Amino acid sequence: MKNRAFAIEADPETGYLTSISCVQDSHAMNWCAEDGCWGKIDGFAETIRFNPVCYCREGMHLEGLEIREQDMTAVYANGKLTVTVDRFFLKNGNFSERYRIRNNTETVVTLNSDNFGIEVPFNDRYTYADECMVKRCNTHIWCGKNVSWVCALRMGESDCNLGLFLTQGSLVSYSQKGCTSNNRGIFVLEPETVLLKPGEEYVLQWELFVHKGKEDFLAKLAEWGNYIGVEARHQTVFMGEKIEFTVRAAGGQVPRVFLGEEEVETTKGEDSFLVSYAPSHTGEYHFEIMAGSNSTCAQFLVIPPFAEFLKKRVEFIVDRQQCMDPESPLYGAYLIYDNQTDGLYYDDTLGDHNACRERLNMSIMIARYLQIKEDAKIRASLELFIEFLKREIYDEETGEVYNSVGKRRDVIRLYNAPVVMRLFCEMYLLTEDVWYLDQIRKLADHYYAGGGAKWYPNGTAIERVMKAFRMAGRTEDAEKMLGWFKLHTDNMIANGISYPKHEVNYEQTIVTPAVNCISEMGMVTGEKEYYLKEAGKHIRCLERFSGFQPSFHLKETAIRFWDDFWFGKSRCFGDTFPHYLSCLTARSYIAYYRLGGEERYLAAAEECIRNCMCLVSEEGRGSAAYVYPHTLDGREGEFYDAWANDQDMIFYDAINGMDLMEAFRIAP
Repeated sequence: MKNRAFAIEADPETGYLTSISCVQDSHAMNWCAEDGCWGKIDGFAETIRFNPVCYCREGMHLEGLEIREQDMTAVYANGKLTVTVDRFFLKNGNFSERYRIRNNTETVVTLNSDNFGIEVPFNDRYTYADECMVKRCNTHIWCGKNVSWVCALRMGESDCNLGLFLTQGSLVSYSQKGCTSNNRGIFVLEPETVLLKPGEEYVLQWELFVHKGKEDFLAKLAEWGNYIGVEARHQTVFMGEKIEFTVRAAGGQVPRVFLGEEEVETTKGEDSFLVSYAPSHTGEYHFEIMAGSNSTCAQFLVIPPFAEFLKKRVEFIVDRQQCMDPESPLYGAYLIYDNQTDGLYYDDTLGDHNACRERLNMSIMIARYLQIKEDAKIRASLELFIEFLKREIYDEETGEVYNSVGKRRDVIRLYNAPVVMRLFCEMYLLTEDVWYLDQIRKLADHYYAGGGAKWYPNGTAIERVMKAFRMAGRTEDAEKMLGWFKLHTDNMIANGISYPKHEVNYEQTIVTPAVNCISEMGMVTGEKEYYLKEAGKHIRCLERFSGFQPSFHLKETAIRFWDDFWFGKSRCFGDTFPHYLSCLTARSYIAYYRLGGEERYLAAAEECIRNCMCLVSEEGRGSAAYVYPHTLDGREGEFYDAWANDQDMIFYDAINGMDLMEAFRIAP
């Protein structure tokens, strides 16, 4: 099937779509993943015996299929349902899919997100950067009831992107199947709860359309009669701030807003309605917005004031996450904390569960915290950690950073040394002890001699390291460090957006070091115009990872989907919205803003940091990730992982942004 906008191919044996491409696309990208079955119905069979609340999803069998030049119809069935799928082009060029779900029994059948879904395998796969730029997409999903959509952005900068907008029915969640470290898997869109009477039909229908990017996508959504747009400056607010957002309903309809049973007042503006709500307590606030017969939702989080919140987290680490056994090689280390067992956890067989690597981020955050809030107990804890580091994972003579305790060399990991360099930098800025500057020089010489200039580590701290050496008046050392950093950034500039593979093939935090390092080089050298141009190439790739849905889980949160498997107790693959590494986008945005002064990046950075703070509880307990999808290969999702493991750079980046962002400022 083909029209002026789309070329569509279907499997004549199954009726599933195998190819969706845009006619004007010079790269002929297939937006449907090769391993997917677009339009496959995950329908329920009988309930599993002995477990009546759990359903076994199964694909329905094909009963009939007609494929014509401009449209097609496929009919699927099982023992309870018949689903008729009509696909056709519209006059405006869009491609429509309509799923008519009919109850074929003589009793009522419950249809809901637990037992029914439609597979839409957008091509969110990671092979290598050059192919990703033109053949793969970042898929942003919003299951917002009657206002549900998918914005699929080609991973590289492009005016040819794919959108999906629900025109009939209601979607409340999505699940993932087959997700791995380099494959985001297959998305399954799931409906609201409906009690279907015998012979009754329920319809889900959507349109696929071409758009130029996020702004054009939202502009096109506003043309549909069931669209309700919700915009907020902040999805996460601190106690004392108000939850504020605007609502724009199609056709100028007057919306009604509810928080539970309470109807919330709206104020009419020039072209929208404003909600300004003073929360009475911390926690989640889920608003329902209605306009005519349509409804959608918006999700907000209220957390304690930043200074209070930060203090709670630091105290929790010091009181609960430090090994205090003087007989143990881990004495002084900051470790994973299991919030289910209320105890420390350590496993040296998996690097992401040891006492080194990303666990060092706790010490960096604490060192930065002590620069603004002196505390004798916290200082003593940090000093004990430094003793552990010197004893177990850092060689003072050579500058080598080891991957685990005992200074073992069985694994060489080029992410580790820049993290220790950043820690030593913060320790110098805290103590003014020149030992730390001496070690940065040794560490840098060792790291760059070992090939570090070709790596993309997020621990690199060009601007702060240069600040430390210049403050100390160590001009010669500063020039040597600048030479190493220039070698490093020159390599990134030479590679351009042909990013090399790292621990995964391609992802957000392979792009963030390029933005951050190039931007910071522009600041420390004063050659702003050149470095701004080069950093701009990368930031346009980076922002395509970030969501823009009206939820504190999703807005300005970068797509990541393997973190809970490696860092969490639950060990499951699937979208983590957020995982703390999303805040590295904020760090890059701040660096780019400092270099070029473009305000929208500063605003996006603050929103990213705020929304990542859901990973810390009011008590100060951390979580490795929030696992967002409804299910992941049948496992239940929608939970915070039980381990506190690798989430504290959120606070570090917030502190570093204090001079720019009022909400994070702490009085001395």
